[in-house]
Amino acid sequence: MSDWDGNRSESSSGFRWPSPKGFWLFLFPLPLLFSSILALGSGRLGALLAHGSAYAMFALAGLLTRRGMLATRDRPIRRYGRRPWLTRKNLGGGLVAAATFVAAYFAVGNGLPNAAAFGGVALLAFHLLYGLDPLRPPRLPLGGEGEDERVRKALAEAEQRILSIEQSARAIGNSELRQRLGAIAGQGREILGLIERRPRDLRRARKFLTVYLEGAQQVSAGYARTHKLADSRELEQNFRNVLVTIEDVFAEQQQRLLETDVLDLDVRLEVLTKQLKNEGIL
Repeated sequence: MSDWDGNRSESSSGFRWPSPKGFWLFLFPLPLLFSSILALGSGRLGALLAHGSAYAMFALAGLLTRRGMLATRDRPIRRYGRRPWLTRKNLGGGLVAAATFVAAYFAVGNGLPNAAAFGGVALLAFHLLYGLDPLRPPRLPLGGEGEDERVRKALAEAEQRILSIEQSARAIGNSELRQRLGAIAGQGREILGLIERRPRDLRRARKFLTVYLEGAQQVSAGYARTHKLADSRELEQNFRNVLVTIEDVFAEQQQRLLETDVLDLDVRLEVLTKQLKNEGIL
């Protein structure tokens, strides 16, 4: 989903309007709120509990969903690391399904199967509108389970370093340096994507993951901590030079992995051509 629905729009003056996504969960169930007020006025306790509890569940679902989306606005979800089994957005989706069931069964009077079906449809609609957070990282194209876990662990550790670089970038006021760090993080994610598609390249990229990426993380974190305390042009220029070097190293590593893909493809095509000639097809 990597991003996510919590993005905010920003005007040219710098004012950031909150995203309207998530507010629908407060607006759609408003008839339940009105009917519960009418039930209170007429003294119907059962209807008050049914309509009121359903609306309260919808409102809580909207609050959890919105906070979940805003929380991931600047913190992309991990792709390779272990993910929490229950996020705020997923809990909000579950509450939407439960609130729909309560409204259909207790407030409207539908039968149990119909109410359960309405709850399932509501959960599907929630997923289409806001997307449920995935619970498991992607399965890597490996044969052995132990090897799969080893590669995923390496990718998860590298991803954590990239997240740290992105966090350091947000703490730096210089837009140029912030953009350079963002580009470095983007290059790092592309390299992790290449390793995910070709896990056997992990050995060739081990130095990049354990030396260069970790070094980029440490340098960016150190500059983010100290640049406000020591406003030095020399420090800024040194950091800029380091970032240029890191960009070159990352680009070189990415190109090497891509060239390996091309080489392997050429070898496979050559073998396939010879096989077709031997079979008399060519």
